[in-house]
Amino acid sequence: MTPAQLSTLKSVALADPVAASYLNAGNDTGLSEWFNEATTHIVWRSVLTTEQARAAIIKGATQLDALTVGKRDSLFYLVSGNLNVTNAAVRASLDDLCGSQNTLKGFVHAACKRSASRAEKALATGTGTDAVPATLGYEGVISGNDASLIREAA
Repeated sequence: MTPAQLSTLKSVALADPVAASYLNAGNDTGLSEWFNEATTHIVWRSVLTTEQARAAIIKGATQLDALTVGKRDSLFYLVSGNLNVTNAAVRASLDDLCGSQNTLKGFVHAACKRSASRAEKALATGTGTDAVPATLGYEGVISGNDASLIREAA
């Protein structure tokens, strides 16, 4: 994490009474657990795995027959590897390949998003709603060592 990110996280922690108590008491375990709690802030996945994409397609499988052979085959090819759905061109390709099959498209869209942790939310950019997910500026779990660095940040 960069010094600016650590400083941002410290400010976020100081603004919350529970997190501030962990920070002031030097409770790095409590602080890291607080930062790792899930929020309702929605972000784009940095990686949509083949398993996640396949699970979404299976949920919308009843609409696969309505796709043209070319779109269906291209969709299968596209999800044969991990995808970075923070890239708007990747999302547009998925949309195009799902065509007008909105149930299938809805399941694929849902697979491209997830809830952010408190730390990820603090460092994300964008709206963070289901309709307009945010983009992660940091992704991962805050460790006890990270919490210590946050406490020591300027």
